[in-house]
Amino acid sequence: MSSPHCKECLDYQMNDSNFCKMICMKRSLCRKYKLVRNGITESGKAFDRLNEAAPVHSKMEWLARERIAQSSRLNDPAAMDEYEINIKKAPSKKEIKLRLLEE
Repeated sequence: MSSPHCKECLDYQMNDSNFCKMICMKRSLCRKYKLVRNGITESGKAFDRLNEAAPVHSKMEWLARERIAQSSRLNDPAAMDEYEINIKKAPSKKEIKLRLLEE
């Protein structure tokens, strides 16, 4: 098999593979769209519950911080760090044992 023929065979196989993926993509996208459409109402309800539970002064502070981050994001990309999740890690078993031994 010559090099051009080998390349031609690989091109044919790749094009066929991509065509098959494109054909199957419709079915997958339709299924995912239906799941998302059903999940929108659930997400809306969860957001409303969360929004009602949050204190008003906290919501005002969050909105102000969001406006600042959005307005300065072009000049200072570090302003988008506002959206980072800040969760404290739980202490490991070793740290808990050491703390208990110290007490």
